[in-house]
Amino acid sequence: MHPCRTLSISLALLSVTTALTAPASAADSTPAPITVQTGDHADFSRLALVNAQGAPAVDVGSCGGRVAFSQAVPWPLEALNGTYSRRLTGFQTAEDGRSLTMDWPCGARVTVRRERRITFIDVADPPRPARKPGAPVPASEGVLLAEAPGASVFPVIAPPPVPEAAPAPVAAAQAAPVSLAERLNPVAIAQAQPIVQAPPPAAPQPVAKVLPPAPPPKPEPAKTVAAVPPSAMPPSAMPPVAAPAVQTDPPIRAFDLDAWAGDDYPARKQLLEQRIAESQGRARVDALLAMARFTLARALPEEGRAALDAAESLTPGPDQRYELRLLRDAFRALDGIADPDDSQFVRAQPTPAAADHHVWRSATLAPSRWTAAKSSLPIALKRLLSYPVDLRGRLLTLLAESAGEAADGPSLNLIVLEMITLDGIGSTDGRLDFFRGRLAELHNETAEALAHYKRAAALPNLYGHRAQVRSIELRLASGALDDPGAIAELESLRYAWRGGDVETDALAALGAAYTRAGRIDAALDIFGLLGRRFGATARGRAALTTGRGLLDAVIGHLETTPGSALDALSLQVRYGRTVMLTDDDAGTQQRRLARLLARGGFTLEAARLLHGLAETARGAQRADIGLELARVLLDAGRGAEALAVLDHTAGPAPDAQPAAPEIARRRALLRAEAFAAEGEAMRAFDALRGLTGPEAARIRADSLFRAGEWPAARAAYAELLGGPGTPRPDDIAFHALAAFRAGDDAAVTAAAERHGKVLAGTRWAGLLDALAVPPDPAGKPLSSATVGGQLAAADALAGVLRRWKTP
Repeated sequence: MHPCRTLSISLALLSVTTALTAPASAADSTPAPITVQTGDHADFSRLALVNAQGAPAVDVGSCGGRVAFSQAVPWPLEALNGTYSRRLTGFQTAEDGRSLTMDWPCGARVTVRRERRITFIDVADPPRPARKPGAPVPASEGVLLAEAPGASVFPVIAPPPVPEAAPAPVAAAQAAPVSLAERLNPVAIAQAQPIVQAPPPAAPQPVAKVLPPAPPPKPEPAKTVAAVPPSAMPPSAMPPVAAPAVQTDPPIRAFDLDAWAGDDYPARKQLLEQRIAESQGRARVDALLAMARFTLARALPEEGRAALDAAESLTPGPDQRYELRLLRDAFRALDGIADPDDSQFVRAQPTPAAADHHVWRSATLAPSRWTAAKSSLPIALKRLLSYPVDLRGRLLTLLAESAGEAADGPSLNLIVLEMITLDGIGSTDGRLDFFRGRLAELHNETAEALAHYKRAAALPNLYGHRAQVRSIELRLASGALDDPGAIAELESLRYAWRGGDVETDALAALGAAYTRAGRIDAALDIFGLLGRRFGATARGRAALTTGRGLLDAVIGHLETTPGSALDALSLQVRYGRTVMLTDDDAGTQQRRLARLLARGGFTLEAARLLHGLAETARGAQRADIGLELARVLLDAGRGAEALAVLDHTAGPAPDAQPAAPEIARRRALLRAEAFAAEGEAMRAFDALRGLTGPEAARIRADSLFRAGEWPAARAAYAELLGGPGTPRPDDIAFHALAAFRAGDDAAVTAAAERHGKVLAGTRWAGLLDALAVPPDPAGKPLSSATVGGQLAAADALAGVLRRWKTP
């Protein structure tokens, strides 16, 4: 490196030593060490490889490269990919470890050079206008190098000046950075003038419609640092050492939405379309971003997403990709389909100077996490005063719907007051009356709510029909309307108007009314219609969420209705996929349906359903589903499969969980029962070691009975019969059978006298009479009573046999 050359270095060094096996030779077979280093500089990123056995082959492509050795190398992929680099990414191995591939920005300037055993790969940014390659870096970027003959190179990093009113320091870029509010200004994009970032204001200020470019800051003269060893420098003169570079996103600045929207919609749109048609490369991406900002301010999400898709297809730069991500998150929040865990508005911490951050953070969190969205609501409502009317109406409607679903009356009251005072949003389309009715409903003012719903229902539009549905449900809950009347009104609403989210609400309410009226077939048809018509559309998510309530009502009705096994089977066979899509992540409704199927004897369908749930579940949930599946398999006489399921779904269960001991106990009991069903009594006893209670005692007695240990089984069942509570018919029958096989006639007679009435009406009826020994005639002729008793016993035993053989 030339001693006069100055670089702007922000170094994050990774040094990993790997081993490359040299070709086998008689002299030395010890593998030679390889050192891999990556570093990030202001103008380039560097990958350095130190190898004693020769230089590798380096292939340079337009968007990436490859480093190849003659033999396999254990590349440290995890460490390489875990280190942040602006230009070197996507490290992967190929050719069985002999080569390492990497990605860099398309069109980057790549330089490969070798110095003795070191191979350097320097990746610089693609050529940019207004900056020559290799031009000196401004001293304001604050990093100098000093080098002396025979001495090491020490980076001396000058701290950048901190703006007085800036909430956080902004990292320097290669060119003059541009604030997000100015970069998103379509007028500035159309004029294509260079803009310099100004420090953010200390408090939210009204933003002008056109932001003129600010003058660039004057760079301070560079300070030369003498080449003095660090040990000889006093502590006060020691150069400051920069902390390791951390990848952070730029702060979210204010949105100049009025400037984006403009006063003249046709003129602004024509100007932006002309700019898109005339520009190329990076300027075209900027023009498309301006179009996306314009459509965001005008609340036109479809056109905005089209502009974003077109911009992404043109290989935008890193700063443009960040703006694309930000705008796409804003459109998702506007549609109410944003993912809070993957949104910049939620991941980045809001600053006091960026009130717009609170607006979009609340809109992102509102549909699914209203408690978190509520904290930013006061700032968001205040900031919405300066938003365009269309966008303000869309965001206020989204917040009002979320507050209503969360039953947050105070927040909904604030939003409704904002809608009333700001241009009377929703006063002409029934929206305001609908939300005022919802607010009255939350305050338990039924009459006032019905009055608001009646005024909204007079308009034949979306909110009018939604008000009709809410009015029907409110009258049903208050007893002013019965199910037949509700069915009639909902059917007329369903067939009189089609389309929009209200149809899903009307269908769900109609299906619930069918369920309460006992018309399960009609309710299932409605549920299938929700899945077929809306499962694959843009509003399918809302439809499936609405259908979840209907599914819960249908399954709840089947659980409390005797003889509903065929309805449960019909639900699974006809609408199994819709049930899966409608269910929550824990599979609650599918597990309830599996219990219904198992209770009705459809163990094969129940096992299939639980198998699918167990494959996708993890942790304690997987273990719990495995226990249910093993129970179904055991009831079906498939003990070996039950054992396999218990082994595969065990998994590591944290002892800190409160349910872990209970799950372990249930698992041990099921394993013991499975071993007993398979005739492995000793393994069943081992599984029951340390377990007490009637379940464990019953499994021990069953194991002894299956093993043919009749006296021991008789004694085990006798302990069960002597316990508290009413004995089970199966325990009485098996106790009598064990006593009969053991030759204990007295125990059989005692069981018949004591428990004979308990078995009446069960499958064991008549068994004890058949097993009882007739009195000994002692050489005397048999009386008619004795013969009649023996014939009655034989007939009872034949009845038992017929009932067992009947399917």
